[in-house]
Amino acid sequence: MLVPPVRGHGFFLPSGLEPALMAAFAIVATILAWAFFGASSISNGNSYPALSLVNAEEIRSVAYFAPEAANDVLYVRQLQEPAPGRAVATFRSTFALHARGTASPLGDSVAVLAVSPSFSPYASLSILVLPEGTSREFEQPLDYLSPLAWSADGSRLAARHSSLPDESGRVSVDLLEFVPATGSSSVVARFENAFEVLPVGYSLDGGRLFIVVLDQSGSTLWVERDGRTQRVATLGPGRTRDWSLSPDGSRLAYIEAIGAGERAYAGRILIIATGAVTGTAATANQFGVAWLPGSQVPVFGGPGGSLHLSENPNESAYIVPQRWSPDGSTLVGAIYSATNNRTGGIAPSIEFVTPTSRTQLSEEPGASFVGWVRDLK
Repeated sequence: MLVPPVRGHGFFLPSGLEPALMAAFAIVATILAWAFFGASSISNGNSYPALSLVNAEEIRSVAYFAPEAANDVLYVRQLQEPAPGRAVATFRSTFALHARGTASPLGDSVAVLAVSPSFSPYASLSILVLPEGTSREFEQPLDYLSPLAWSADGSRLAARHSSLPDESGRVSVDLLEFVPATGSSSVVARFENAFEVLPVGYSLDGGRLFIVVLDQSGSTLWVERDGRTQRVATLGPGRTRDWSLSPDGSRLAYIEAIGAGERAYAGRILIIATGAVTGTAATANQFGVAWLPGSQVPVFGGPGGSLHLSENPNESAYIVPQRWSPDGSTLVGAIYSATNNRTGGIAPSIEFVTPTSRTQLSEEPGASFVGWVRDLK
C-alpha cells in the first residue's frame, strides 16, 4: 500500500520507506558510525574516530551554478529566499563546457572543476571556502567529468586524471587525492586498460577510498588504502552508473544496465562487508540514487523509482533524486517529463521537493545543483 499523496505538488513514498523518512526528520547531527569492513590485508579493524557534529539547522542553503553569458556563476541560496541568491564566485565557460562542482559534507566549501584554454581538454580544480569565497587552486589537470569524492570530514578530496583513449576506448587512470588545508596532492592509485575509473567515496573514518572500475570484465568495486588497492566486489557483468555510497560507508547503491526493453536500468545495493548484491522489485527503469540521512535504505529515482509525484495526472513526469538536505526534510531532484523512460534529450527542471511543495532551483536554463551548504552570514 502506498502512503496517500499529500495535497500540493510534492512527492509521496511507499510505506516501506515511511519509517526511514520519519526517523530522518529527527536527525540534527551527523550520522553515527558503525563498523562495516571485514578483515583484509588493508583493513585496520573496526574502530572509527568520532566525527565533529554537524548542525543540520545550519545547512539549509544550496549552492548551484547558473550560466550567464560566457561565465558560470556560483550562487548560494537559502531555501526560503527567492532565486538567485548570493553570487560567491564566477568561472569562465570555455568551449561551452560549464563549470561543475560538489559541496563538502560539512557544507563549508565547494570543489569546482572548470576548463580553461591552458588546461584543455582537461579541467583545473579550485576549492572555495564559504562564506568568504576565498579559493585555493590546484595545478594538476583532471578529467572534466571526474567525480569529486569528499571524505566525511572534508579534509580530503579524490578525483581522476585519464589518458586519452586508445583505439578500443581504454584508458589509463590516475586517482589523485587533494588536501585543501595544505594545498598538497598525490597519486594514490593507478589503473590500466579500463573504460572508466571513478572515485565514489571514503569510508567513514577516511581511511579507505572506494573506487568503481569499468572494464572488459564488467563493473567492480575496489578499495584503496595507503597507496595499496584491493578488489572488493563485483557489481555486475556490464555497465553501471549513478553510484552512491551510504552515509556510513557500509553500502553502495547504483544502477545497472541490464539490457533493452521496458526495464533497461535497475537499482542495485551492494553490502560492502559481504559483497552481497540485492535488487529491487521495480518493473520500470530506475535512474539516480539518494540516501535519507541515517537510513540504510536508498531511494531510487526514475519511472520505476521509490518516489512519485503526488500530483502527476499523466504519470509522465518522474524524479531523479540528487541529494537530501541534512535534516531529511527536502530533496533536490531533477524532474523529467519525458515519456520514453530515459534520461537525456530533454532538459530537466531542478527543484526543491518536499511532501507539500515543489520550488524551482533557478529560472536560468542550464542551472546545476552543487550541494547543500551552510547559510551565509
